[in-house]
Amino acid sequence: MGTNIIDSRFSMLKKHHTKTLQDAVSKDLVDSPLIPFLLKVLDIPDIYTSSSCSGRLLLLGGDEEENKKVSGFINRYHRLVNFDEIKRDISNFNKGYLWLKVEPFIFHFATKNYKKAKEILDFCREQGLKKAGIISAKEGRFTCEVTHTVFISTLVKINKDQIISDDYLKILVDIANKKLETNFKKLEDFENAFLKKFKKNKLK
Repeated sequence: MGTNIIDSRFSMLKKHHTKTLQDAVSKDLVDSPLIPFLLKVLDIPDIYTSSSCSGRLLLLGGDEEENKKVSGFINRYHRLVNFDEIKRDISNFNKGYLWLKVEPFIFHFATKNYKKAKEILDFCREQGLKKAGIISAKEGRFTCEVTHTVFISTLVKINKDQIISDDYLKILVDIANKKLETNFKKLEDFENAFLKKFKKNKLK
């Protein structure tokens, strides 16, 4: 594939994802803490984001294997939480398996060639983010997935029966908040360092 075609394909994809992001922001569908960073990434000519999440605690209803095909969100919190709100959501659930999960921030960064994708991955490892890799490689679009390592996944209720005590749930909420604090601090550091490095770099 020729250079002009690659450039054209990447430009088209960046334009599409730029509009998708702007529409999502206008409809309040983007995690608010990420918006300033994502809008600044738009100004980087050789990189765009195709999806992102700031990190969250979620209650997920489903089956015993956490099968995504039969799962549904009971609630999602992109912030620290308290025991009472988590207890309320658990109490309102009464059919299936209920999982409490903490998931870290995640970004999908796309660029037009392997050289820039590798530069992103090398940068991530310098930042201590070892869970970063190329998940899609096509002419005109190399996509890197970048995430942190904080994580919890535990079963808390089956049908109408809460299978953990409230005392344990309080401990779980406390641990979850500590993990989220770690996540959000790492997210802030990552965003600042990413913009400092890549906003001044241009592909030729």
